[in-house]
Amino acid sequence: MTIGVKKVQQIKIFDVVGSLFCEISIASRNRDSKKNAKPIVLSPSTSSTGDLIADFIPSDSMIFNKLKPITPSDLYVSCTVFDRLGNITAVSRKYPKMQFLKDNHLFPRDLRKIDTSSIEVVPVIMIRPSTAILVNLLHIKAIIKKDSVMVFDTSNSEIATKLGIFMYDLELKLKSPSNNICYEFRALESILVSIMSYLEAEIKVHRRQCGLILAELEDEVDRQKLQELLVNSKKLSSFHQRAILIRDVLEELLDNDEDLAGMYLTDPKNVSDPEEGNYEEIESILESYYRQCDEFVQQAGSLLNDIKATEEIVNIILDANRNSLMLFELKVTVYTLGFTVATLLPAFYGMNLKNYIEESNWGFIPEKAVNSIDRLIERKMLFGE
Repeated sequence: MTIGVKKVQQIKIFDVVGSLFCEISIASRNRDSKKNAKPIVLSPSTSSTGDLIADFIPSDSMIFNKLKPITPSDLYVSCTVFDRLGNITAVSRKYPKMQFLKDNHLFPRDLRKIDTSSIEVVPVIMIRPSTAILVNLLHIKAIIKKDSVMVFDTSNSEIATKLGIFMYDLELKLKSPSNNICYEFRALESILVSIMSYLEAEIKVHRRQCGLILAELEDEVDRQKLQELLVNSKKLSSFHQRAILIRDVLEELLDNDEDLAGMYLTDPKNVSDPEEGNYEEIESILESYYRQCDEFVQQAGSLLNDIKATEEIVNIILDANRNSLMLFELKVTVYTLGFTVATLLPAFYGMNLKNYIEESNWGFIPEKAVNSIDRLIERKMLFGE
């Protein structure tokens, strides 16, 4: 099955937002081939976020203009609702939690998975057969039903902007011709498109920043660059872990026939019926984004390996420099000891003690000869010369 074609305007929206939040240029996508086109260079430093987004989102877009950060509450949940036709029926509407759970046939533990608190929850896609699909991936927390989508609001202003962009795209996606794709699958695909767009934007940031630092470290080991590499390495590790978690979520869905059957909300399927065991439609969607997410995981893992290899090389260089300093210090100590020993014998003769050598006309020559021989023997023993 071919994944639904995204409109050029929708793709540009995600590319612009990815550039704004990740500070890079994002390639425009062709959803038919899933390949990256020639990058469209966007410079966030030359324009404000609002101005760039305004170029792609109409000024009368209700969802983008009205969606604002909310104040978290233990008594209410706040979400924006889309109907079956893609129309927005409520923006940031508050529902009493218990009534919300009852109306949507959910349990309190389900709500914890898609909580809008600032605490990050492990990515998850939970299936409530014939009832709903609960999604928590990065900045998107939503409940997908067979005739509506509820996207939970956030208290973070930056995430609110991302949600505004996503909801605008979701609105266009749900209003576009279905091409015989179920409502719930179109909504889920729109979520996955948004998530993969931000993951792609973020991995491009890490590749650019870490690649630049690694290239500079090849020429010169600099303390500031090492500190920058450490910071970027931690960020990359965090991204790598998040990408792995999202990939694992998709993999678990693909490996579980019960979950695949439960995701058919419009036309429920019975997993125990062999005649209804064909889930090609949802498998194609999940498999496509699984491969894309796995690619990001592989890229991040490869970059982490490059950083680790560079760190090992830098440690070897630093160890070599440290050994050179220790060897230099040892040589200085040996030379100092040699001079001390060499001057010890003359020091004895310089003392105000009678040794009768100074009374001899030939005492100076033997004394210097013995001193010179002693120096040569000492040098040969120390340096093997």
